[in-house]
Amino acid sequence: MIFAVTGLRYYLLLGAETADVRQRSEAELRHSFHYLIPVLSTLTVQGDSKGIHTLLDQEARSSPVIARITWRYGKQQFVGQDTELPLAAVPAWFSRILSLPAQTFANEARLVNGEVAMLRFDTTLEHEKEHIWQKFLIQAKISLGIIFTIYLLLGLILRSNARTMNRLANATEQFKKGQHAVRMSVTGTAEARALALTFNNMANEVQSLLLTLQRSQRDHSEQLHFTWQLLHALPIPIFFQDQHGICRRVNHAWELMFELSAEQVIGHPMPALFSDESMPGMSSLPLMPEDADDTVKRVTEARAHVAGKHLDVIFYQANLTNVDGEAVGSIGALIDITERIQAQAALAAENEKVETTLASIGDAVISTDVDGRILMLNKLAQQLSGWSREEACEHHLQDVFFLADAASRGGLGDFVSNICNSEDVLQASSQILAARGGKQIEVDYTAAPIRQKDGSVTGCVLVFRDVSERRQLMQQLSWQAGHDVLTGLENRASLAERFSLAINSAREQQCWLAVCLLDLDYFQAVNEKYGHEFADKLLQQVARRLEISVGSSNSVARLGGDEFVVLLHNQTDVAGVELNLALLLAELAQPYDIEQRTVSMSASIGVAIYPRDDINADTLLRCADQAMYQAKLSGRNQFHLFDAEQDQQLRTHHNQRARVRQALHESELCLYFQPKVNMRLGHVTGMEALLRWQHPEHGIVGPLEFLPLVEHTDLIIDIGDWVLQQAMEQLRQWNREHRQWIVSVNIAARHFQSKDFLPRLRKILADYPDVAPERLEIEILESAAIQDIQHVREVMLASQKLGVSFALDDFGTGYSSLSYLKRLPANTLKIDQSFVRDMLDDKDDLAVISAVIGLARAFNREVIAEGVESAEHGVALMRLGCMLAQGYGVARPMPALQVSDWAKSYIMPAIWGQDKDLHWEGA
Repeated sequence: MIFAVTGLRYYLLLGAETADVRQRSEAELRHSFHYLIPVLSTLTVQGDSKGIHTLLDQEARSSPVIARITWRYGKQQFVGQDTELPLAAVPAWFSRILSLPAQTFANEARLVNGEVAMLRFDTTLEHEKEHIWQKFLIQAKISLGIIFTIYLLLGLILRSNARTMNRLANATEQFKKGQHAVRMSVTGTAEARALALTFNNMANEVQSLLLTLQRSQRDHSEQLHFTWQLLHALPIPIFFQDQHGICRRVNHAWELMFELSAEQVIGHPMPALFSDESMPGMSSLPLMPEDADDTVKRVTEARAHVAGKHLDVIFYQANLTNVDGEAVGSIGALIDITERIQAQAALAAENEKVETTLASIGDAVISTDVDGRILMLNKLAQQLSGWSREEACEHHLQDVFFLADAASRGGLGDFVSNICNSEDVLQASSQILAARGGKQIEVDYTAAPIRQKDGSVTGCVLVFRDVSERRQLMQQLSWQAGHDVLTGLENRASLAERFSLAINSAREQQCWLAVCLLDLDYFQAVNEKYGHEFADKLLQQVARRLEISVGSSNSVARLGGDEFVVLLHNQTDVAGVELNLALLLAELAQPYDIEQRTVSMSASIGVAIYPRDDINADTLLRCADQAMYQAKLSGRNQFHLFDAEQDQQLRTHHNQRARVRQALHESELCLYFQPKVNMRLGHVTGMEALLRWQHPEHGIVGPLEFLPLVEHTDLIIDIGDWVLQQAMEQLRQWNREHRQWIVSVNIAARHFQSKDFLPRLRKILADYPDVAPERLEIEILESAAIQDIQHVREVMLASQKLGVSFALDDFGTGYSSLSYLKRLPANTLKIDQSFVRDMLDDKDDLAVISAVIGLARAFNREVIAEGVESAEHGVALMRLGCMLAQGYGVARPMPALQVSDWAKSYIMPAIWGQDKDLHWEGA
């Protein structure tokens, strides 16, 4: 192995040296080429042949790797060479190993006159071979020295090991002769010390074993003494007698039971146990087993006459044998079970109470023994199974509780068979119980082992109940999960599965699938005019017409509101799709008769086609939604096929959303604040935080220019969190100025309805412990609040527990009812500016405002009007009972740095002060 490693080392050494030589020679040639080309080009153009010869000879002699240089120009050739090159003094075999043959390198060069010349180098590596040979000789000497050293060390190690083995042999010989105290000295090499330690440990163990064997005889005698002490300590009376019935030993418990000492009994015949005349035959009970081969011959439960007392006992009797297995007598033991008999009587009475209790509960109960035989059925179990208690007893559980399914029946049987070894509880639901008389009942059941205090299993208890009605309810709920309750059509969840199947079918049949998104035109106006019940009945009739029009071979689903999806299968061309859609629009445009009223309704349909537009269900729906939007813009009551160019515009919106995200991350967003005032008292009550974009190119940009781009994406959540943090930071600044204003923040519907809104809000509040949460108010749109009113209510209540208050923004523009307002725990209602702006001229707007103020007072809510543009607006609002206002008539939104100065200089309009004592009209 040493020589193999050495050979590999020299192989790698020669390879590295050879590669190094080639690298140096190539570098030398490149250097010579770059040096010669310019000079030779000049000399050639000048026609200086002598100079060329001289230059070539000088370069050949100066380079150790160049043997010959040739310069060819046209038909002329000039040669320069080193005539004194020595041959390398290396062996021929070494030269063959090196594999460094002479090589030729040629390169073309273009002269200044445009002609081409050739420069060729013939190399020689004899000098390099001699250099490598010298290195080889030096490394060979080093290797010989290393090998010699290795063999020398190996010899020393072998010699040391031989000495160690001799020491081991001597110590072993002495140990064999009985010198058990002999030990080896722990010296020498690591191996010698390890061997010595191993021998010494073995010697210690052998010596210890000998001592143990010497002590074992004493231990046996002590064990016999201990055994008898143990028998004395046992509370069970035990006696030993020989084959003639002579007592040989009794323990202390026997002495206490019979009130006799051991001296009075040992050596005498054993006293009779069952001699009471009231128990005939017991006096003749033998005290010696007849079969000496039986370890336990008799276990008898009887009443014994002991020391003038009658006791209920269990009598155990077994053979007593010698070490050779020969019977020499018997061992007897008595256990007093008088208290147990009394406890069993009490337990029987308790069982009667338990059975009465089981008869009164609402679940059916069956109990068995460990073998699965019926012990008890309560009244309900008898009714459901059809078995009476008398008929069922001694039958197996599976005969009475007979499951229709063979696998389930086998599982229950296996559980009962292994009841003693099982720690589990068997639970099963939706099982069919085949009761007597052919009746089948759907049941849920639970089976468990019955355990005593010591953990032993005494049987099994099975509890079951009739769940047939619950099953029907579950089926109804399952149907509702996949269908729209109002129309009976499939809902969004069911559509997803239907969509996947339709795409797969279209792919397999190589045909088109038309995805049609339908939205009723002006449905909201019908809803407002005739009410929700009328609108619901209209949706039901629309659903029936859709089902009839598209037929059973196509699919119809309701997404929500007045949006429907129709999947047209097996379409082959655009003309066929357009014909179906035209017929569908014509059917939907027919008048509807509802509640003795006739209304007309049209629809706008957007269509995307698989696989022409996309192969993804979500994308197809999005494409259809874009097309439907185009149908709306084109005048409604028509259909529109998806346009890829319009989709590109949506992609442009995506890029715009990316720019908004960049603005958030690069701190281009900021907050402006619009004051809120109490017109009656004339002081500032708070501020509304309004988002602005400090665009580097367009200046200050309002939220309506960029928030609609992101309001349906998760970016609106990040923006909302940022606004909340900035509002809290500004409150901290105003705290230092002793400004106790309340700042309201608008929260988008997607942000407020996100699952982690509350954890995010808690974290933001925790980051500002010096700012009271009561000074933060969250504004949500009325329309957003009623989308999922239960969820919104829960979030609002949880936030209010943190101290945050709520305002319903743009109140009056939505479609909420009084029940919604009652269920939403908002603190403040904000009257939308669209009503306030024209209230002085439009009686309808004035009536709406008066109604909102009345609602706020009825539900004990604060009310504030936005869009107050003049002092006259404020007077009209105060007359109606609204004291809080914001708008351009108070102040325009301003940066945070300007708010304090504005507040110091604010003076309310004089006309408000004159009317501060008036009473509102509803008072």
